[in-house]
Amino acid sequence: MRITGLANISTGTLPGAELAAIDRLFDGSDARHPLNYHGIPVVAHPYGFIAHTCMVLDDSKPTEVSERLWAILSDAEHAGCDWVLFDRDEPE
Repeated sequence: MRITGLANISTGTLPGAELAAIDRLFDGSDARHPLNYHGIPVVAHPYGFIAHTCMVLDDSKPTEVSERLWAILSDAEHAGCDWVLFDRDEPE
């Protein structure tokens, strides 16, 4: 078994257009299964979503992904986290 970290951050830290695009992914989908946001696995939860940090290890930032989201995922990965919990209730 491997134990990893989970970073928590407010959804308010993301650009509004990007947050809206991610939210649209979940419209009518089965929230129990990961979806793909330009190569980034994301899973919905009642107050936002969870994103996996795997893309920042070996890949270049997709042009559609904001610098802010990429930096958050990169910082979390460097801190030992596999996932980032974006939560509407988390303070900014």
